Amino acid sequence: MLKYFKNFKKYAFRLELLQRYDVEDEKESFLKFIDSGKVLNINSDWYKLIKESIKRNVVIQRVHVVKLPLSDYIKFEVGIYKKNIKAGEEVSLIDLDQFNKLNLGINFDFWLFDDEIVLKMNYDKNGKFLNFEEIHENIDKFVNIKNILLSQSKLL
Repeated sequence: MLKYFKNFKKYAFRLELLQRYDVEDEKESFLKFIDSGKVLNINSDWYKLIKESIKRNVVIQRVHVVKLPLSDYIKFEVGIYKKNIKAGEEVSLIDLDQFNKLNLGINFDFWLFDDEIVLKMNYDKNGKFLNFEEIHENIDKFVNIKNILLSQSKLL
């Protein structure tokens, strides 16, 4: 998947719908967050990628659909997002009820690169990443979803 991040020219947009992701590298940090309320630095490769993107004058954007009240895991994610924002990523949240009212017809996470390539992210029922699929049809639908979500969500 790294090749997509190395080659995009304008933007990479991410939609996250899950309320919990099962990421092996985050488990210990999440438990420490539960105990202390503090988020450790856990993804220096991602921060490096964000900073490299900023140097290339391209944007990485993310909208996470969240259920209120926020779960401990989403609070943990917000702590990570704040670090991502310091590195240069644009991160927004939108309430699940508001998202549902938009009736966008999307029920999976995806990355959209430069109005050209969509990567559908596949997860198991526990939020563990399985794989991704490239989508080349109906790209305009995903561009429209991106534009609506960026206008309706709130930047962190």
